[in-house]
Amino acid sequence: MSERRTKRPKISRGEDDYLPGNITEIELHNFMTFSYLKCKPGSRLNLVIGPNGSGKSSIVCAIALGLGGDPQILGRAGSVGAYVKRGEESGHIKITLRGDSREEQICITRKIDTSNKSEWLLNGKTVPKKDIIESVQRFNIQINNLTQFLPQDKVCEFAKLTPVDLLRATENAVGDPQLPMQHDALIEKSGQLARLQRAVDTNKGVLNQLKAQHAEQERDVERVRQREELLTQVELMKKKLPWLKYDMKKADYMESKRQEADAKRKFDEAAKMLNDLKVVIGDKKGNGGLPPPPAEACARLSAVHPGSTSMQNSDLLGDSEMELYLKH
Repeated sequence: MSERRTKRPKISRGEDDYLPGNITEIELHNFMTFSYLKCKPGSRLNLVIGPNGSGKSSIVCAIALGLGGDPQILGRAGSVGAYVKRGEESGHIKITLRGDSREEQICITRKIDTSNKSEWLLNGKTVPKKDIIESVQRFNIQINNLTQFLPQDKVCEFAKLTPVDLLRATENAVGDPQLPMQHDALIEKSGQLARLQRAVDTNKGVLNQLKAQHAEQERDVERVRQREELLTQVELMKKKLPWLKYDMKKADYMESKRQEADAKRKFDEAAKMLNDLKVVIGDKKGNGGLPPPPAEACARLSAVHPGSTSMQNSDLLGDSEMELYLKH
């Protein structure tokens, strides 16, 4: 944290009880209602008391114009020539300020005439107006600041000051030159903070929008991934389908082969039995007798030729053999 700024040192009063910049003497010549006036304000609060038209406001106008102010700040006449006493051609205002020490006296003189010309003197020496302004600003005298100098005709204008303008004027009247700069810096920082806050809010909205888009895209990506998986499975199925058909055909082939082998075995057995029967029949022909054919042989012949009939079996044995079987 930055170190806290030290307070402005308090200016102490001198032995004469005056502060630097206090008005010690006012002298007027042919100014408004006065032909000649010299007064010496005190070191503390000064009150000008008198009836209407006695010239109280004339003293206030003399202070404003004598310290470098323009006629416009008084809210009266717009030209300096209007403040010359009626019937006279010229006049002057002389204001003496207390300097940094009791011995230092700053005498400011403003000569005016009806042609609206002004001549400035500083301690009796003719100088430009800017030198007078610099001498006055040295003591933080601000004639244009309504919180420091409030003419009678500017009271309404003072009442119309906004809180912001009043704060500005008060800061300037305090006399610390850092206050207005710090105020401006604070306003700038506040503006930056507001802009950053708006940027943060905007970025939050963009972030939420991007999050929603991201979530939607994630769902799209998931659907695409599932589709890719399904397409991959389809390709695998397409590649596997011929093998499945091959396996099925192979199984059918093996079953047919097994059935063929079984049928061949049965056929061989039946053929062997048939040969055996033919031998027996041949022997019986030679011996004149024929036994009935075995039931097992007939069954096996039927198994080998399931569609055969008794006539087909008789063809295998021959007509003569069947006659022998029938006779016996």
